[in-house]
Amino acid sequence: MITELGKELRKIRIDRDERLLDMADKIQKSAAFVSAVEVGKKSPPSGFEEMIIRAYGLANDAADALRSAADRARKAFTIEPNTILGRDTAGLLARRMNDLSEDQLRNIHDILSNKQR
Repeated sequence: MITELGKELRKIRIDRDERLLDMADKIQKSAAFVSAVEVGKKSPPSGFEEMIIRAYGLANDAADALRSAADRARKAFTIEPNTILGRDTAGLLARRMNDLSEDQLRNIHDILSNKQR
C-alpha cells in the first residue's frame, strides 16, 4: 500500500513525466530504496525529503507537503539540540509526547510552525 509520502513522490514524477528510476538517479539512491520508502517498507532517512526538494526545485506548498508526508512516514526522529535548554526541552517532549492531549500537541505544533493562537 502506498504511503502519503509515496503519493507525494509519485505526484512529483507524474508532473514531470518521470519514472521511479529517474527520481532515484537524481537523488543518487537505488530505485528499490525509493520504492521501499514509497510503500512504507523503509522509513525515509533524515534529509531524504530535502534531497527531493533540492533535486526538483520544490518551493513553498509543494516542499511543505513533502516535509509533512515524510514526517508522517517516520516512526522515530533524531534531534541534536545544541544547548542545555534545547536538550532538556527535547527530553521532556520525548518522555511526555504520548501523554499530551490533542490540544496541547496542537499548541506545541502551532508554536513550532509560527502559527501561535
